[in-house]
Amino acid sequence: MPEPTTARVAVYIDFDNIVISRYDQTFRRGDWARDSARTRRMDATSDDPVAQRLAQARVDVGAILDYASSFGPVVVSRAYADWSVPANAGYQRQLVDRAVDLTQLFPVTAGVKNGADIRLSVDVVEDLFRLPDVTHVVVVAGDSDYIALAQRAKRLGRYVVGIGVAGATSRALMAACDEFSDYDDLLDASATDDADEDDVAEPPAVAAPAGSTAPVAGAGRGRGAG
Repeated sequence: MPEPTTARVAVYIDFDNIVISRYDQTFRRGDWARDSARTRRMDATSDDPVAQRLAQARVDVGAILDYASSFGPVVVSRAYADWSVPANAGYQRQLVDRAVDLTQLFPVTAGVKNGADIRLSVDVVEDLFRLPDVTHVVVVAGDSDYIALAQRAKRLGRYVVGIGVAGATSRALMAACDEFSDYDDLLDASATDDADEDDVAEPPAVAAPAGSTAPVAGAGRGRGAG
Protein backbone atom coordinates (compact mmCIF):
# COMPACT_ATOMS: atom_id res chain seq x y z
CA MET A 1 0.00 0.00 0.00
CA PRO A 2 1.42 3.45 -0.89
CA GLU A 3 2.55 5.71 1.92
CA PRO A 4 -0.36 7.83 3.30
CA THR A 5 1.67 11.02 2.82
CA THR A 6 1.82 10.44 -0.94
CA ALA A 7 -1.68 9.02 -1.43
CA ARG A 8 -4.07 10.59 -3.92
CA VAL A 9 -7.51 9.07 -4.38
CA ALA A 10 -9.86 8.70 -7.35
CA VAL A 11 -13.50 7.70 -6.66
CA TYR A 12 -15.87 6.21 -9.23
CA ILE A 13 -19.52 5.49 -8.34
CA ASP A 14 -21.85 3.30 -10.37
CA PHE A 15 -24.78 5.20 -8.94
CA ASP A 16 -27.61 3.09 -10.34
CA ASN A 17 -25.94 0.00 -8.93
CA ILE A 18 -25.59 1.34 -5.41
CA VAL A 19 -29.05 2.96 -5.27
CA ILE A 20 -30.88 -0.12 -6.55
CA SER A 21 -28.89 -2.44 -4.30
CA ARG A 22 -29.58 -0.28 -1.25
CA TYR A 23 -33.31 -0.16 -2.00
CA ASP A 24 -33.56 -3.93 -2.38
CA GLN A 25 -31.47 -4.45 0.75
CA THR A 26 -33.68 -2.13 2.81
CA PHE A 27 -36.87 -3.85 1.67
CA ARG A 28 -36.87 -7.06 -0.40
CA ARG A 29 -34.80 -8.26 -3.32
CA GLY A 30 -36.58 -7.20 -6.51
CA ASP A 31 -38.69 -4.48 -4.88
CA TRP A 32 -36.97 -1.79 -6.96
CA ALA A 33 -38.43 -3.28 -10.12
CA ARG A 34 -41.78 -4.24 -8.55
CA ASP A 35 -42.28 -0.71 -7.18
CA SER A 36 -41.15 0.99 -10.42
CA ALA A 37 -39.01 3.05 -8.05
CA ARG A 38 -36.92 4.41 -10.94
CA THR A 39 -39.81 6.64 -11.99
CA ARG A 40 -40.34 8.16 -8.52
CA ARG A 41 -38.47 10.90 -6.68
CA MET A 42 -37.58 10.30 -3.04
CA ASP A 43 -39.69 12.36 -0.64
CA ALA A 44 -40.28 11.39 2.99
CA THR A 45 -43.30 13.73 3.21
CA SER A 46 -45.02 12.50 0.04
CA ASP A 47 -48.31 10.61 0.03
CA ASP A 48 -46.70 8.20 -2.43
CA PRO A 49 -45.44 5.17 -0.45
CA VAL A 50 -42.71 4.49 -3.02
CA ALA A 51 -41.37 8.04 -2.63
CA GLN A 52 -41.27 7.43 1.12
CA ARG A 53 -39.46 4.12 0.63
CA LEU A 54 -36.87 5.83 -1.58
CA ALA A 55 -36.22 8.34 1.21
CA GLN A 56 -35.90 5.51 3.72
CA ALA A 57 -33.35 3.76 1.49
CA ARG A 58 -31.47 6.99 0.70
CA VAL A 59 -27.78 6.54 -0.08
CA ASP A 60 -25.47 8.70 2.04
CA VAL A 61 -22.93 9.96 -0.48
CA GLY A 62 -21.12 11.88 2.26
CA ALA A 63 -20.30 8.68 4.15
CA ILE A 64 -18.80 7.17 0.99
CA LEU A 65 -16.65 10.21 0.21
CA ASP A 66 -15.55 10.61 3.83
CA TYR A 67 -14.36 7.00 3.82
CA ALA A 68 -12.54 7.49 0.52
CA SER A 69 -10.81 10.60 1.86
CA SER A 70 -9.48 8.58 4.80
CA PHE A 71 -6.90 7.17 2.35
CA GLY A 72 -5.81 10.62 1.20
CA PRO A 73 -7.10 13.68 -0.66
CA VAL A 74 -9.74 12.91 -3.29
CA VAL A 75 -8.55 14.33 -6.61
CA VAL A 76 -11.14 12.68 -8.87
CA SER A 77 -14.76 11.86 -8.03
CA ARG A 78 -17.34 10.82 -10.59
CA ALA A 79 -20.83 9.32 -10.39
CA TYR A 80 -22.38 7.54 -13.37
CA ALA A 81 -26.16 7.38 -13.95
CA ASP A 82 -29.05 8.63 -16.03
CA TRP A 83 -29.63 11.83 -14.07
CA SER A 84 -32.90 12.54 -15.89
CA VAL A 85 -34.49 9.62 -14.02
CA PRO A 86 -36.51 10.93 -11.02
CA ALA A 87 -34.98 8.46 -8.55
CA ASN A 88 -31.47 9.72 -9.41
CA ALA A 89 -32.36 13.38 -9.87
CA GLY A 90 -33.05 13.70 -6.15
CA TYR A 91 -29.34 13.15 -5.45
CA GLN A 92 -27.95 15.80 -7.77
CA ARG A 93 -27.68 18.57 -5.18
CA GLN A 94 -26.04 16.27 -2.63
CA LEU A 95 -23.44 15.18 -5.20
CA VAL A 96 -22.74 18.65 -6.57
CA ASP A 97 -22.28 19.99 -3.04
CA ARG A 98 -19.53 17.38 -2.55
CA ALA A 99 -17.86 18.34 -5.86
CA VAL A 100 -18.73 15.03 -7.56
CA ASP A 101 -18.78 15.13 -11.36
CA LEU A 102 -22.08 13.80 -12.72
CA THR A 103 -21.55 11.66 -15.81
CA GLN A 104 -24.76 11.37 -17.82
CA LEU A 105 -25.63 7.95 -19.20
CA PHE A 106 -28.66 6.93 -21.23
CA PRO A 107 -30.15 3.42 -21.45
CA VAL A 108 -28.65 1.42 -24.28
CA THR A 109 -31.40 -1.20 -24.24
CA ALA A 110 -35.15 -1.24 -23.64
CA GLY A 111 -34.41 -2.20 -20.04
CA VAL A 112 -32.59 -0.23 -17.36
CA LYS A 113 -29.05 -1.20 -18.37
CA ASN A 114 -27.14 2.01 -19.04
CA GLY A 115 -23.61 0.82 -19.80
CA ALA A 116 -22.13 2.37 -16.66
CA ASP A 117 -19.67 -0.48 -16.21
CA ILE A 118 -18.09 0.11 -19.64
CA ARG A 119 -17.94 3.91 -19.38
CA LEU A 120 -16.65 3.83 -15.81
CA SER A 121 -13.97 1.27 -16.62
CA VAL A 122 -12.75 3.19 -19.66
CA ASP A 123 -12.55 6.41 -17.61
CA VAL A 124 -10.61 4.71 -14.81
CA VAL A 125 -7.97 3.28 -17.13
CA GLU A 126 -7.65 6.59 -18.99
CA ASP A 127 -7.27 8.50 -15.71
CA LEU A 128 -4.60 6.11 -14.44
CA PHE A 129 -2.45 6.83 -17.49
CA ARG A 130 -3.30 10.54 -17.50
CA LEU A 131 -2.82 11.01 -13.73
CA PRO A 132 0.17 8.90 -12.68
CA ASP A 133 0.12 10.41 -9.18
CA VAL A 134 -3.23 8.72 -8.35
CA THR A 135 -2.39 5.95 -5.88
CA HIS A 136 -5.84 4.69 -4.80
CA VAL A 137 -8.84 3.76 -6.92
CA VAL A 138 -12.17 3.52 -5.08
CA VAL A 139 -14.92 1.75 -7.03
CA VAL A 140 -18.43 1.95 -5.58
CA ALA A 141 -20.33 -0.94 -7.15
CA GLY A 142 -21.06 -4.61 -6.65
CA ASP A 143 -21.14 -6.01 -10.18
CA SER A 144 -18.79 -8.79 -11.20
CA ASP A 145 -18.32 -6.72 -14.38
CA TYR A 146 -15.75 -4.67 -12.45
CA ILE A 147 -13.44 -7.60 -11.66
CA ALA A 148 -11.29 -6.99 -14.76
CA LEU A 149 -11.07 -3.29 -13.88
CA ALA A 150 -9.86 -4.03 -10.35
CA GLN A 151 -7.27 -6.46 -11.68
CA ARG A 152 -6.02 -4.01 -14.30
CA ALA A 153 -5.76 -1.14 -11.79
CA LYS A 154 -3.74 -3.39 -9.48
CA ARG A 155 -1.41 -4.37 -12.32
CA LEU A 156 -0.87 -0.68 -12.94
CA GLY A 157 0.34 -0.37 -9.36
CA ARG A 158 -2.74 1.19 -7.77
CA TYR A 159 -4.35 0.20 -4.47
CA VAL A 160 -7.95 -0.78 -5.25
CA VAL A 161 -10.73 -0.20 -2.71
CA GLY A 162 -14.22 -1.52 -3.33
CA ILE A 163 -17.46 -0.42 -1.66
CA GLY A 164 -20.70 -2.34 -2.10
CA VAL A 165 -24.02 -3.17 -0.49
CA ALA A 166 -24.10 -6.39 1.53
CA GLY A 167 -25.98 -9.14 -0.25
CA ALA A 168 -25.64 -7.48 -3.65
CA THR A 169 -21.89 -7.68 -4.20
CA SER A 170 -19.95 -10.28 -6.15
CA ARG A 171 -17.58 -12.26 -3.94
CA ALA A 172 -15.16 -12.43 -6.85
CA LEU A 173 -15.12 -8.62 -7.03
CA MET A 174 -14.42 -8.44 -3.30
CA ALA A 175 -11.48 -10.82 -3.77
CA ALA A 176 -10.17 -8.80 -6.74
CA CYS A 177 -9.86 -5.63 -4.63
CA ASP A 178 -7.03 -4.92 -2.21
CA GLU A 179 -9.64 -3.86 0.32
CA PHE A 180 -13.43 -4.03 0.37
CA SER A 181 -15.97 -2.38 2.69
CA ASP A 182 -19.71 -2.86 3.07
CA TYR A 183 -21.72 0.33 2.71
CA ASP A 184 -23.43 -0.38 6.07
CA ASP A 185 -20.06 -0.35 7.82
CA LEU A 186 -19.42 3.17 6.53
CA LEU A 187 -22.72 4.33 8.02
CA ASP A 188 -21.85 2.75 11.38
CA ALA A 189 -18.46 4.49 11.37
CA SER A 190 -20.07 7.82 10.48
CA ALA A 191 -22.64 7.45 13.26
CA THR A 192 -19.88 6.61 15.77
CA ASP A 193 -17.90 9.69 14.79
CA ASP A 194 -20.98 11.89 15.21
CA ALA A 195 -21.69 10.35 18.61
CA ASP A 196 -18.10 10.97 19.75
CA GLU A 197 -18.45 14.65 18.84
CA ASP A 198 -21.73 14.92 20.73
CA ASP A 199 -20.25 13.27 23.83
CA VAL A 200 -18.00 16.24 24.67
CA ALA A 201 -19.36 17.14 28.11
CA GLU A 202 -19.55 20.50 29.84
CA PRO A 203 -17.43 20.75 33.02
CA PRO A 204 -19.54 19.82 36.06
CA ALA A 205 -21.09 22.68 38.00
CA VAL A 206 -19.68 23.17 41.52
CA ALA A 207 -22.13 24.36 44.16
CA ALA A 208 -21.05 27.44 46.09
CA PRO A 209 -20.85 27.16 49.89
CA ALA A 210 -23.92 28.32 51.81
CA GLY A 211 -23.98 32.08 52.15
CA SER A 212 -21.27 32.58 49.58
CA THR A 213 -21.71 35.06 46.72
CA ALA A 214 -19.05 33.34 44.56
CA PRO A 215 -20.32 32.46 41.06
CA VAL A 216 -21.05 28.83 40.30
CA ALA A 217 -18.69 27.25 37.74
CA GLY A 218 -20.25 27.38 34.30
CA ALA A 219 -22.69 30.16 35.20
CA GLY A 220 -22.95 33.24 32.99
CA ARG A 221 -22.36 31.36 29.71
CA GLY A 222 -25.93 31.62 28.53
CA ARG A 223 -27.69 34.37 26.62
CA GLY A 224 -26.99 37.80 28.03
CA ALA A 225 -23.63 36.87 29.58
CA GLY A 226 -20.99 39.47 28.93
